[in-house]
Amino acid sequence: MLEKYSDEKFEKKERQLENLENLVENHTRTERHLEQYSHIGNRENKENARDKQEIRERQILELENKILGLDSNEIPEVQLENLKQRYESIEGYIENNRDSIPQDILEQLEEKQNNRRIQIKNLEYKG
Repeated sequence: MLEKYSDEKFEKKERQLENLENLVENHTRTERHLEQYSHIGNRENKENARDKQEIRERQILELENKILGLDSNEIPEVQLENLKQRYESIEGYIENNRDSIPQDILEQLEEKQNNRRIQIKNLEYKG
């Protein structure tokens, strides 16, 4: 019985690692694509790609924590670091593309950034 549990646990970890590898590869490919072709393409598609990247970043962090046996919701330092990374990434995107971002999307991004600043301050205060 103990051997079967170990095999199942190993297979689960193996699947998690494969999933993590796929997420990182997709994230990297999309990031390169966004960098190489930032001057062309539909603005909405680029924003959707950025949103997908943000989701992938969270999924990568969650998978890393699962593999390590950690729960990211219980670790404020991990939440804070993840939030800061997202904030900096989106801030850079806004700075580099401010002139080409439609006003309504720019307002949404700035509102999300404001919410992130508040969350960062709250997490830093708790820490």
